[in-house]
Parts: sequence; structure tokens; C-alpha cells
Amino acid sequence: MTTIAIADDHKIFCDSLESLINAFDACKVIWTAQDGNQAIKMLQQENNLPDILLLDINMPGKNGIEVAEWMFQQKLPAHILALTMENDDNSIIKMLQYGVKGYLLKSVSADELQNALQSIVKYGYYYTPHVTRQIGNFIAHKNTEPVPVLKDREKELLQYMCTDLSYMEIAEKMFLSESTVDSYRAKLFEKFNVKNRIGLLLKANSMGLIRL
Repeated sequence: MTTIAIADDHKIFCDSLESLINAFDACKVIWTAQDGNQAIKMLQQENNLPDILLLDINMPGKNGIEVAEWMFQQKLPAHILALTMENDDNSIIKMLQYGVKGYLLKSVSADELQNALQSIVKYGYYYTPHVTRQIGNFIAHKNTEPVPVLKDREKELLQYMCTDLSYMEIAEKMFLSESTVDSYRAKLFEKFNVKNRIGLLLKANSMGLIRL
């Protein structure tokens, strides 16, 4: 069972979203919050951490970006899926910098929302083509760093990370333990100065190391 929490200041939308998600297979909403401060308070409670937090950006008190920043600093293992009306590059990039695993607009269909939740559970992220293009454009404009020198195993892992394979499946393909793959992944993140898989792939793509 995937546990979900929702932080959104529009109660009618929040209640409707809760009912929708509870109707999805293997999903359960464990709490809701109407502002960022309340969300942080809920996250601080023992045994109250969801697998995925659906997080709006424009909220009273602490906004969604500030909540994401706080969670990033606290190194909480919960995944964040932004669900918002904000479609500007600045909001998207800021949320991704704080480790957000997906970014959806509130106009999304129920099917895509369910697909996003399933993808985050299985692969650790979900980004629409529109958001991916915006991230790629940002990285291409900002990227002035030298291309990192990679070892053969790091190059191999980078290529596998371009697929939809989970890290467990990649470990099997590479005939390595999951912990060893995790170690190579951490080294790649460090060399490319990124925080997540999609950031790594987009940066490697902008450097010409892979083709997406």
C-alpha cells in the first residue's frame, strides 16, 4: 500500500483529490494539510511520513517551495510530487533543486495522476515532456562545467539510467549488488553536481554523453 499525503489550501479540491486517490489501487491518503506550516507539523509527527507528498506551491504560511526545501534539508525519505497551477520555469526549477520527484499541473487527468504515482513508486520520478523540456533548456543555458571523467562502470550505469529500469533491475543487468549500484550512482551525482536521476540525465545529455 502506497501512503499519500496532500498539502493544498483549497479544501474542496483537497477533499476531492483525497477521494480520487483512495479509489486508486494500492493507494491510501493518510493525512491532508491546508498550508505549508501544517504540512511540516504533520511531517514531524512520529510514524506520519507518507511515501508520497502531493504538494501545492501557492499556499499561505510556508509555500510549497519552502516545504520542499525544509524536507530536503531534513533528508526526509518521502517523495514529493508537485501538483500546482504554477507553470513558470522558476517554480519548476526551484522545486527540482529541492529533490521533487514529479511536477504536474492541476489540469492533469486522473489517469495521468495515477500513472505519476505508480511511476514514482517504481522508478523514483515522473516528469511530463513539457517539464522535461523546460529542465533541459535551463541546464543547457546554465551548463558551462567541464565534462566529468567517467569510469567504465559509471558510463555503463549512465546508459542504463536512460531506460525505465529500476535500480534493482539495473543491478541485475550489471551483475552487481544494489549497494554497489547505489555507490556508483552517488559518484555520478557528485561528479555532475546533481541531486536526482532526471537532473543527471539532462545534464549528461546537454554535455553530449547520452542522447535522450
